[in-house]
Amino acid sequence: MIKVHHIGYAVKSISKSLEMFVNLGYDIQKPREIDEKRKVEIAFVQNNNYLLELISPLNNESPIINYLDKIGNTPYHICYETNDIEGAIATLRKQRYLIVEKPSEAVALNNQRVAFLYHPNYGLLELLEIL
Repeated sequence: MIKVHHIGYAVKSISKSLEMFVNLGYDIQKPREIDEKRKVEIAFVQNNNYLLELISPLNNESPIINYLDKIGNTPYHICYETNDIEGAIATLRKQRYLIVEKPSEAVALNNQRVAFLYHPNYGLLELLEIL
């Protein structure tokens, strides 16, 4: 992986968390988005070169609900840019990363393709295909 695009930050409430991050000097980057496929609400905030993706569950079927119930608001994943998502996945698979979600469009990232992989010694990793 070459460049970190953003840090995903799981939160129980986008509204409450946005207020806290703004008070800490973050700027809201664009309007909140609903990702129906992933069952989450997303907002991006930035402080200098640090871009955070705040991710909140839409309902009890959201894949992050159990994570939030166990751990609470916390960093959730690191997103890396790649210009070859399939090649990056192949490289990570050789390092024993498991595919959690195959490449698909992400509404909050201008419909660019993303994929999620997991490794027990690393955690969750997102790939963002930059063309």
